[in-house]
Amino acid sequence: MVAFRYSVMRVMVFAFFFALLLLLKMDLLPAAVVAALASMVVSYFLLARDREAIASGIERRVGGRVTRKRRESGLDHSAEEDEDAEADGRA
Repeated sequence: MVAFRYSVMRVMVFAFFFALLLLLKMDLLPAAVVAALASMVVSYFLLARDREAIASGIERRVGGRVTRKRRESGLDHSAEEDEDAEADGRA
């Protein structure tokens, strides 16, 4: 749901700038380019919370999959543990 809201808000920010520039009598292509750039900047700050929520959700899902795959394949230890074992001469 957060991803949908984020996408809709991005489109709305772009549409706002695009409509504003068209009302200011700017040509179509330059208005689209300027609106895209302006909406990127504004969305970066305005929609940061939603973007972080999406990123953390993806991170949780990927982390869960990696953990599950390690358990299934018997690789419960991490790469850091492997490096520690090599440094200690146990590997």
